[in-house]
Amino acid sequence: MKRVLTFLILFFSLTIWAQAQVLNATVTVQYDHLPSEEQDDLETFGDKVEQYFNNYDWVDDDFEYDANCNIQIIIETVQKKTFEKIYKAQFVISSVSGETFYDKNWSFPYQESAPLSHNNAQFNPLTNFLDFYAYLVLAGELDTNGLLLGTPFYDKAMDIANRGSLSQYPQGWTQRIVELQKYTDMRSRPLREVKPDFFEALYLLDEEKPMQAYKEGLKVLEGMQRVYKALPNSKPLQMFFNSHYRELAKLFRGHNAELDRLIEMDAKHREAYRAVGE
Repeated sequence: MKRVLTFLILFFSLTIWAQAQVLNATVTVQYDHLPSEEQDDLETFGDKVEQYFNNYDWVDDDFEYDANCNIQIIIETVQKKTFEKIYKAQFVISSVSGETFYDKNWSFPYQESAPLSHNNAQFNPLTNFLDFYAYLVLAGELDTNGLLLGTPFYDKAMDIANRGSLSQYPQGWTQRIVELQKYTDMRSRPLREVKPDFFEALYLLDEEKPMQAYKEGLKVLEGMQRVYKALPNSKPLQMFFNSHYRELAKLFRGHNAELDRLIEMDAKHREAYRAVGE
């Protein structure tokens, strides 16, 4: 419970407690290169996607809160078929706490007059795709709140991916299963386990308790090293470094041995770690 509370205090300015929603998405859609007719059909698409994310109670839990995230959709092409238009797009979603996912192989049918509904009896390549990434982001967010709290949402994402691979729109879903498995792999579990410790360490650092923060940070470093030894090119670990290398550098400021361990795992950001050494 302590870790949940410290996380909430640390990110109070970034997340707002709510009872009605748990995602606060800002959506931008790019389609300027398409013919004017196609642009007209997409005029309300971004607003619909934003409402789809924001006006839904994703988590049935006493600790619901708004996870702020940005979404960018780039519509590449439109292909007209007999009864529908198929859109091909790139999709990027990133959250405040550092969950970031990029998908360049999204194809879906869309009609301007059709609402985006969460109650799909059959697999929907548009809304279920959005569900998939919503659950991935929420899984990562909830892992920061407590030990492996995101597991049910990784499971929900996997269920969607399996349904997608067996649907009439299987494109991309096999690769999405592969990517998801990188986050649920047992060899990646030590990183998930220490995420609450990381945010507690940041809270302690913010409270000007550097030695206590350092001790918590050592747990985080140990978890990251366990993943690195098992999977040196771990995608979840790389994402964690990309999102939090500045905070890691601040956490281990002046502790050269730990900074060297970070450089070994994350050479990409070596200058940031070296800059805070003794």
